[in-house]
Amino acid sequence: MPPTHNAYLLRIELKNLKPTIYREVLVQPDITLRALHKVIQAAMGWENAHLYAFALPLRATESFWKIPNLRKWQQPDPGAWSKPMGNDAKVKLCELLTTPKQRLLYLYDFGDEWLHTVTLMAFSNAHTPLPHLLKAQNGCPPEDCGGPPGAAYWAAAWYDATHEDHETARDMFGEQEPGSLNFAALQTAVAKLRK
Repeated sequence: MPPTHNAYLLRIELKNLKPTIYREVLVQPDITLRALHKVIQAAMGWENAHLYAFALPLRATESFWKIPNLRKWQQPDPGAWSKPMGNDAKVKLCELLTTPKQRLLYLYDFGDEWLHTVTLMAFSNAHTPLPHLLKAQNGCPPEDCGGPPGAAYWAAAWYDATHEDHETARDMFGEQEPGSLNFAALQTAVAKLRK
């Protein structure tokens, strides 16, 4: 990283959904993956109610589940039945992403499988406390709705007053239209993570 730069500009994009859901955030390069997890949760508007893990793909098409655990990190779970991944609190972002366009995968909720790409867009010289949410497009689906296929189903039900699950969808999304977001609330949530 050039010495005159004190921040990474990251694009966090939720995969397998249309229209595109993404956030752009500025973070400290030496942020740990554990702290980055909290930034992603706040920026996306998730509830931090499920397991998560990061993975470092070597190819653009490399599937999260096929990446060896040597290139994955999560909060350690002594009771886990699978081969352990690395400790996300001991790895810094700048150790994994060193040049623009490199990316990590972030999987939230191993059941619904909300897969995000975290791309280093640029080195930056931030004049604001970090982390800082710069941009947001579209709100995330409700948690526990069945992943991307469930999100599409429940959004369709929300819009269709004749759909058998219309009322349930209205309860899930509330009165906010699917995809709505409150940028100020997300920005405040991210700002609360500053030291």
